[in-house]
Amino acid sequence: MKKILIAFMLTSTFIGCKKGEVVPPPEVVTVAERLEITPLTSSVLNGQTAQFAAKFFNNQGVLANLPATAIWSSSSTGVATINNQGLATGLSVGQTNIKISYNNISATAVLNIVANNNVIANINISPNATQEILLNGTSTLSAMGTNVAGATISGLTFTWVSDAANITVNNNGMVTGTSYGTANVTASSNGITSAPVMVQVIRQGNFAGANSMGTAKLKIENGTLKLTTSANFSFSTAAPDLRIYLTNSLTSVANAVQISPLTSAGIAGGARTWNVPAGVNITQYRYALIWCAQFTGNYGAVDFGL
Repeated sequence: MKKILIAFMLTSTFIGCKKGEVVPPPEVVTVAERLEITPLTSSVLNGQTAQFAAKFFNNQGVLANLPATAIWSSSSTGVATINNQGLATGLSVGQTNIKISYNNISATAVLNIVANNNVIANINISPNATQEILLNGTSTLSAMGTNVAGATISGLTFTWVSDAANITVNNNGMVTGTSYGTANVTASSNGITSAPVMVQVIRQGNFAGANSMGTAKLKIENGTLKLTTSANFSFSTAAPDLRIYLTNSLTSVANAVQISPLTSAGIAGGARTWNVPAGVNITQYRYALIWCAQFTGNYGAVDFGL
């Protein structure tokens, strides 16, 4: 009788846990190859040299060896030249763009050649890291001019420029984002232009439900849409085979985009960055959803808003 009762209880348990849909694994997402150049801005006295360096990131977004066919160039060879090792030499007073190119990708820095220590040689924007703002949000940048020795030059007036219509900047350096995307913002004075600072309009929200917590963002970096989570991102692991999606429903992943496995991939939470498959735009989905693929269920979600 006990064996029959135990068998009945086990059978009842598995009948109650019906399996859900069969979910394919997420596609492997590749990204555009890219180059980075350092420093982004430099200055030297006429006749002196400045060293530049470059990094190459492959289509997995991984740092790799700089291709041997990458080419260094100067936009104004009368101002400065540059050799195959990234060493630039100043030839006359002025400003030139130093570029590293490979196939159809490139990265650019600014080099200023000045006559003496008494004139402006560099303009530095602060903060100089990428600025993230929400739709119709603002952020204020400031600029400072220095001579070739790094000493501050006072009394300068700066002209601010954004290279994208969706992100504007006023005469005080305040940027405003009117639609999603990115822009490069620069400041200029007395013929000297700063290296650009990137400003991007992002979508952001907080996880809620099923003991989930943390913040998620949708943002565009280097032309690729990414889903990121904050360091305090966590979720319940009571269910097997949890996955994260972009979706327009909190009760189904039909027509959703699968971003990544979670529990089956050993991901316990924390700061994460996932590339979103090509063809998905930043406004296409309302929610980031943690979903139990095995038994179908919502285990936490972020509402990015309409």
